[in-house]
Amino acid sequence: MSSSSLNVHASPVAVLVSVRVDPVSGRATRSRADAAGAALALQALQARATLQGRSHAAQPRLLHAACRQTAMPEAVARDYLALGIDRLERLELAAADPEHITAALAEACHDTPLVIAGARGESGLASGLLPHRLAQRLQRPLIAEVIDLQPEADGGWRVVQALPRGARRSWRLEHGAAAVLVSSERLARREDLRMRHAWLAAQQGRIEDRRTASGPSAGPVAAATPAWTPEPARRQRRPLAPVSTESGAARMARATGTAAPARQGGAVLNQGSAQDKARELLAHLRRLGLTRPPG
Repeated sequence: MSSSSLNVHASPVAVLVSVRVDPVSGRATRSRADAAGAALALQALQARATLQGRSHAAQPRLLHAACRQTAMPEAVARDYLALGIDRLERLELAAADPEHITAALAEACHDTPLVIAGARGESGLASGLLPHRLAQRLQRPLIAEVIDLQPEADGGWRVVQALPRGARRSWRLEHGAAAVLVSSERLARREDLRMRHAWLAAQQGRIEDRRTASGPSAGPVAAATPAWTPEPARRQRRPLAPVSTESGAARMARATGTAAPARQGGAVLNQGSAQDKARELLAHLRRLGLTRPPG
């Protein structure tokens, strides 16, 4: 199957990509987290083709939804295509509110079983609710903190979830199961994830612009979506005052039952032999009651 004859709707994995705005220069670039999600999808589909004995692997769909004023620049789209993916779809919306974005992405991903999304946008303030709204609209389960995606021999998928302190949890998706996967921030730091940047692939890839008329009224779940009610943020709690301000030596003296705590500071022994320094240290420990005299 050549890239020219590949049907984009036949891909089992779609990746939502966004524009990152550098906070210092204001320059638009590709999001490192979204690029890692696209690289993970490409690697998983290539591993699936190898497992099934096929020479050509399907490619993930790259989707970006925005209005004309905030559309993804072509240079950023080419950066995503440089990963080795042959096409990127830019969905032009009538409005850039969350309802229009969710409806357009839900319509585009309706026939794609797996959707990979980043945790939050990188172009300013972001709520991180887009994957959850999309999962609710598509009526699919959501798996957060995804750090790996592996194919199974029967056509299913093994989804590895990153947990605190380096722990991992594995989920198995049966063949044909649909879900929304939210990539972990640690995915971009994986050393074995191939993040290529091929100039030829960037130039040969196609950017498809599609207009969508999807709005808040589209879809069966839109009517049940509650309206947002702004309210003042709660004040942050005051930090707790320390229970005790005494020094560690004073606490040690109280715990060991000595009459008086050790004086502030200490003696620095620059002269003398090692035996003299050890003798002075042993005497200090005896004064604190931490060692017993011989005999």
